[in-house]
Amino acid sequence: MFSWNAPQFDYEPYPVCYANNFFSEVDYLTLAQSYPETELFQHMPTLGEKYSLSERNNSENYHRFLTQEPLWGKLHAFVKSERFIDDTLAFLKDANIDLGLKRHRYNGRLGASRASLLSRIKGRQELSARFEFSAMSGQGGNIRPHTDSPNKLITFVISMNAPGEWNEAWGGGTQVCLPKDRTKIYNHVNRYMDFEDVDVIKSYGFVANQCLLFIKTYNSWHQVTPINAPPGAPLRKTLTINIEQLI
Repeated sequence: MFSWNAPQFDYEPYPVCYANNFFSEVDYLTLAQSYPETELFQHMPTLGEKYSLSERNNSENYHRFLTQEPLWGKLHAFVKSERFIDDTLAFLKDANIDLGLKRHRYNGRLGASRASLLSRIKGRQELSARFEFSAMSGQGGNIRPHTDSPNKLITFVISMNAPGEWNEAWGGGTQVCLPKDRTKIYNHVNRYMDFEDVDVIKSYGFVANQCLLFIKTYNSWHQVTPINAPPGAPLRKTLTINIEQLI
């Protein structure tokens, strides 16, 4: 469904990988042109200023959309497959990012709760992948500085605006940041901060068909500062994929 074309890694202050041309040109155009309409999303103002469509947010619209759009449905099925998680862990391990995860599998003869207990005893984790459409307004859309919830392990942020639809000068890129008060760097529980309270360490521009992958750590601070696009500009559209540990 996609490929890592010349991936580049930054390892400090936490691992980040980025790659362009993540999907084939034909698939990317199809996905970008069939991206869900705004009215299907749920507004999420407490996170900054964004809209979400996922199995947790407006799930009925989400599942209906995936059944109506064949390529999106195929991509969703791949992300939900065992292969996707295994391939991602192997890809990271090859880049010297070994998360030490041994993914648990159990057959249907074991109840889920018993299987979960056995997996913990054996030092294995139950992992799942979550697939979310996320959009921000061109006039002030943002996500405040945070590190992600403790059960998140890996995050993919894939740009989904059509080529030529977004001007990098408007913003919308993801920024690695750290608190100005360095005593607050440790943030395993995902407290949010304000933009003026952090230093920007590195910025990754918002480019069509780009994938940005980062690892959840105690200091994986990141943000999207308020976007400044002209009236009538499109939404900043992304596909966000999280690999999570089930709790």
